[in-house]
Amino acid sequence: MKIIVIGHTCKDIIHKDDQVTESFGGIIYSLLGFALVMKKEDNVLPFFNINLNDYEKYFDVLLGTPINDFSLIQKTDRHTNLVHLIFDGSDLKFECYQEKAEKIDLTAALSKIATDSNFYINMISGFEIELDDLREIKKHTTGKIYFDFHTMTRGMDENGKRFYRPIENWREWTRYCDVIQFNEIEMQNLTPEKLNEGNFVTEAIKTGTKIINITKGNAGAISYFIDNELIRSQFVSVDKNLIHKNSIGCGDIFGSVFAYKYFNNYNVKDSLEEAVRISSKKIEIENIEEIISLRK
Repeated sequence: MKIIVIGHTCKDIIHKDDQVTESFGGIIYSLLGFALVMKKEDNVLPFFNINLNDYEKYFDVLLGTPINDFSLIQKTDRHTNLVHLIFDGSDLKFECYQEKAEKIDLTAALSKIATDSNFYINMISGFEIELDDLREIKKHTTGKIYFDFHTMTRGMDENGKRFYRPIENWREWTRYCDVIQFNEIEMQNLTPEKLNEGNFVTEAIKTGTKIINITKGNAGAISYFIDNELIRSQFVSVDKNLIHKNSIGCGDIFGSVFAYKYFNNYNVKDSLEEAVRISSKKIEIENIEEIISLRK
């Protein structure tokens, strides 16, 4: 099975507990999620731009994992997203971009990608691709498309601070995706109409998307899907005995684990249970280098 992974790299500057630490972030968390569950015969291909100076160090955490094909990576001398993450205790208060990456150029490499590939797209910064790019991906592939709206639901002010704002043409995006993902706040701020969860799900499914995943923090996650022409839902809760250390990347790991499982068996319940189980365990891990220890 081939999975193309699209999303921006980041350098995170984490302000937490009166300390400032630096770590690579962004799409690497999604790649780690795939690395935790994929088989050796699978081919997960990262597809994004990366600064020349960051290339080798960024992928250090994937050494020894089945992810080893970097042929779609585009090395550049342009900026990596440099993001300040400001915490209040264990909760992310706000984020601010000091430097911003350019959009990912799909034109050169899309023709090289097998047409039966599945796509996992995570809008880490919200600037990765444009609507026309998503249309081209849909035309190109006979596989499935998993799309995490993520930071696409936020604008950016002149100081680089992110803020929630609606996406006027959100239906144009969902119509090209098989599975879409939000957290609760992202979903609540997505639509100009301020649709509640139930109404949003109904409207999204009308556009053609098959599954809507909404993560709910420490509570768990819910999947909405069509079954016998009716909208059904499945909720999976998080183990309440987990020790909260670091929630950065939990949603990214959730998405990639769900996508991998669903691309394999099209079983929503199994995909959701595995995604919640693995992503919730990440909350007990402080450092990104330790995440791969969750691999069986």
